Amino acid sequence: MNPSRKAVFFGEFARLSGAGIPVDKGLKLLLRHAPNAPLRDALKGMDAALRNGSTIAEAMAPALSPLETGVIRAAENGGQIAAGFAHLEKWYSSQAKARDAALHALAYPLLIAHAAAVIPAVVGGITSGSGVLQPLLLNLGGLWFILVSLYALSRFILGAARKIPSLDAIISAVPWLGPAWRNSGLARWAAVMHFHIMSGQLLSGAFAEAGTASQRPRLNAASQRLSALTASGQPAGPAMIHEPVFPEAVALHFASAEEAGMLDTECAGLADRALHDATVSMQRAGEWLPRIIYIAAMIFAAWQVLNMGRGVFQQQQNFLRDIGF
Repeated sequence: MNPSRKAVFFGEFARLSGAGIPVDKGLKLLLRHAPNAPLRDALKGMDAALRNGSTIAEAMAPALSPLETGVIRAAENGGQIAAGFAHLEKWYSSQAKARDAALHALAYPLLIAHAAAVIPAVVGGITSGSGVLQPLLLNLGGLWFILVSLYALSRFILGAARKIPSLDAIISAVPWLGPAWRNSGLARWAAVMHFHIMSGQLLSGAFAEAGTASQRPRLNAASQRLSALTASGQPAGPAMIHEPVFPEAVALHFASAEEAGMLDTECAGLADRALHDATVSMQRAGEWLPRIIYIAAMIFAAWQVLNMGRGVFQQQQNFLRDIGF
């Protein structure tokens, strides 16, 4: 499912759970209105798992990502399942808005890139008398190959960065992408921490689950270290301050709240702030992407115009030579 559909999916569960309707009954209600076969199959699988005694998180896990499963498990254990679904709805709504804004802004630079591919092929084919179809297909095919390759490469790099710490660090340092990358991971981390602490579970387990759900290898490694530390009975705050992956303000506030016995309040506020920061930074990243593609499209257009000019100039030279000049 794309982010828009996921937002609707989790939003439905959030409203049903918030109204006091158990998840198993909510599943049956959603099954009646499922818009497609894959979603119906997923809902049927969840329903069967719940009837066999699985927890909500276990029943949903086959159809969800590790992030979604982690949030739902923590919310379920804390008796905050409606809040967990609502958090995921907000998360995917913000992703959908950023994606839609980026796609809308991409229309103009992509139009320029296609015009730069089409016009020289048509003009060159007509002036040379060799035909339009072949150069047109070559230019468009080359452009689409580049676009698809860039998309696939970006997906591969972002996927690898969820597992490789060095790549995680490189992406975090990119000016327009880094804030979105860092804040989105912290938002997931904070949400799982909040639900775990609300449920009264051990802080060591909260760190371990939050680190996994963050999908950021450096944040996960730091969280696992803090998990081991708190499991031995030591406070996490002083050590968190010396973990560079955590923003200084986050670490200081966490340490103060831990000492004051107010981690539940602090983590609730941190989850809200992190989600807001992630939304803003994703929107900014969505604004920068079309700008970069626009610059690339203009460079491509200029290169095509120069090629067309050289072709026309060469034809003129050949004509002049043929007539004896």
